[in-house]
Amino acid sequence: MKKLLLGALCLILGATAFAAEKVIGVSLPGPVGYFIAVRDGMDTQAKKEGVKLEYTDANWDPIKQLSQIEDLVAKKVDVIAVAAADSEAIKGAIAIANEAKIPVIAFTNAIGSDEDGKYDGVVTYVGQNEVKTGALTGKIAKNLLKKDDAKIVLIEGVPGTPPQRNRKKGLTEEIAGTKMEIVYNQTSRWEKERAMKIVEDLIQKNQKMDIIITQDDNSAMGAGMALQEAGLKDKIYVIGLGGSKEGLAAIKDGLIDGTTYMSAVEEGAKTIEAAGKLLRGEKLEPVTPMIQVEVNKENVDSFKGEW
Repeated sequence: MKKLLLGALCLILGATAFAAEKVIGVSLPGPVGYFIAVRDGMDTQAKKEGVKLEYTDANWDPIKQLSQIEDLVAKKVDVIAVAAADSEAIKGAIAIANEAKIPVIAFTNAIGSDEDGKYDGVVTYVGQNEVKTGALTGKIAKNLLKKDDAKIVLIEGVPGTPPQRNRKKGLTEEIAGTKMEIVYNQTSRWEKERAMKIVEDLIQKNQKMDIIITQDDNSAMGAGMALQEAGLKDKIYVIGLGGSKEGLAAIKDGLIDGTTYMSAVEEGAKTIEAAGKLLRGEKLEPVTPMIQVEVNKENVDSFKGEW
C-alpha cells in the first residue's frame, strides 16, 4: 500500500512540475550570425529562469512569420518574444497574440515607428535605438575624415526592415547641415559578396567616394575587399556596424576602419530575463535599452566578438 501511495504521489508531483513549466515562443526574423549569438544568451538565461524556449525562423518572410506566430498562439505558449522581419507587417501578428491574451516582448527589431521601440501591444522592447545607431556611423565617419566635406557611398541591409530604414534615417540626420553627401546607395541584403560586387562596379565606373558606410560588418568587409583588390583601400575609408568577430578582426587587419559594438548575447539574455519577470508578475519598463558604441583601431582590443 505504501508503495502505491508513494507512486501516486510521484505521479502527482511530476504532473504538477510539468504543468508549471512555462514556454516562451521565440520568433526570429532570419538566419544570420547575429541571432546565433542572441540564441546563446537566450538559452543560458532560460536555464536560469526555468523556462522552455520554442524557436521559429521566418527567413525574412513577413507572411511566414505571421503564420509561425499564429502557430505559437495556437499552442498557447505563455509569452511570445519576437524580432520582426518587417516592423509594419508584424502588427497583425501582435494583434492576434494580444487577442489571445499572450503577452509579447519585442527584441532586436522594433515594431512600429517609435524610434525607442515603444509599441502598444508589446510589453517591452529589448534592443537598440536604430536611429541613434545609424547616427553613430555618421559620427565615426566624421572622426575618421576629420573634415566636414565628403562623398559617401551607403550600402544598406535588407530593404523594409527596421534596421535598414532607421539606420539610414539616423545617418542622414547626423550629416544634415554638413557638406557630407550620400552620392550613391544600394542594398547588399547584409551579404559580403553583394557588397563587394557593388563596390567593384562603382570602381569601374570611376565613382568618386571618400568613405563607404555600411549597415553591417559583412558588407563592410566586402567593400574593403573590393577596395583592397583595386589598390584603393588606403584612399577610401570603410565603416561597418555590429561588432562581429570578423568585423573586429577586419579592423585589426586594416580592411575596415571602424564599426559599432553591442553584445548580442546580452540582448538575448535580457529578453528572456524580461519574460521571466513578466511571468512572475513583475512590472517592466516599455523599453529595455541596448547601446551601440564606437570601435576603431585604437580600442578594438577591448571588445570580444560573439558572432
